[in-house]
Amino acid sequence: MRSEFNKYRKHDSRINYRGLDPSRMDNLTDAVFGIAITLLIFNLTNPNSFTDLLTFTKTLPAFLLSIFFLVIIWKEHLRFSEVYTLNSTGFIFLNTLFIALVIFYVYPLRFLSLFLTSIFFNVDVGLVIEESQLPYLMIYYGFVAFALNFVLFLFYYKAYRIRENLNLSTFEIFYTKSQMNKLIIMFAIPLISIIMITFIMNSSSAMATAIGGSIYFLYGPAIFYWSHNYSKKSKKLE
Repeated sequence: MRSEFNKYRKHDSRINYRGLDPSRMDNLTDAVFGIAITLLIFNLTNPNSFTDLLTFTKTLPAFLLSIFFLVIIWKEHLRFSEVYTLNSTGFIFLNTLFIALVIFYVYPLRFLSLFLTSIFFNVDVGLVIEESQLPYLMIYYGFVAFALNFVLFLFYYKAYRIRENLNLSTFEIFYTKSQMNKLIIMFAIPLISIIMITFIMNSSSAMATAIGGSIYFLYGPAIFYWSHNYSKKSKKLE
């Protein structure tokens, strides 16, 4: 899958792509993402009546949303592995932690997606959760989202530390630092959400859940601002 994706992916001529041929660790990571998507599919209930079929159809957005977030994480890993070739013990440990978190990410992601589906479509999807437990669900999801993006940040941080050994060019050093900045945004927002929920939940579970969830909308303007700065500085290095 990775090799086929790379054939049609647009690459920057200023970057030396050292990992276009997937390593065994890359193949293992891809297999784990395949398992994660399979777990999402196997957890869908088979419809045995027309009412069940309608309910099943209404859960499709939750399923697609879950896959969408998994693909985002996979593409972040792909971007790193196609530029750098790291096979040290420390990197193998980080990658092992990463794929473990991917599997751990499946269930809170699926649960939260189905919960949002049940709210927006007013359909009973068989979830059992009390209002007082909603902040803990958001904290659960936020922690795993934080951990995944933080580990990806450590990938780039490790590559930046050994930039001389990797013979990174001036632009590649800029690219590495820019990706680190983007991932700081990616893991900071779930962390802020967790902190806000923790402070508010004792006063109001509903308010804590609403505010904690709304913080994720900061991704839009934050990533737009990062992308704008990256494009601007990237052109100066041409």
